[in-house]
Amino acid sequence: MGNNTEIEIDKNSKRIIKIFVAVFVGIFVLTILYLIINSNELVKRQLLSIERYTRVIDIYNNKKEHNFPYVKYSNGTQKILEFPYQIGDSVSKSKGDSIEYIFRKDSIIKNNYFEEARTNGFLK
Repeated sequence: MGNNTEIEIDKNSKRIIKIFVAVFVGIFVLTILYLIINSNELVKRQLLSIERYTRVIDIYNNKKEHNFPYVKYSNGTQKILEFPYQIGDSVSKSKGDSIEYIFRKDSIIKNNYFEEARTNGFLK
């Protein structure tokens, strides 16, 4: 009563499987290399594409997101608190500009996105 559970594969099928695995591994390696080489440009493009003209109306801990501090803007968007905003700050950032201007009472604070990304290790 011996059960033979081994699967027999002929030479042609083995060759097809090896080719498929080689192509899959090649695509995977090329994708990783592309992301490593172009990661700096991708981060810069994302930072430059942000456009924001709004006012901070609330800062709170989001219980749904592990109590991370969140900021709520007057235009209805809610994001993780990335900069020490205060309630009442007006935030202005043009698309294509790396500097965000924060108008707080009688002062203007410049938040350079590229410098912040370099400090946090996202840019080289």
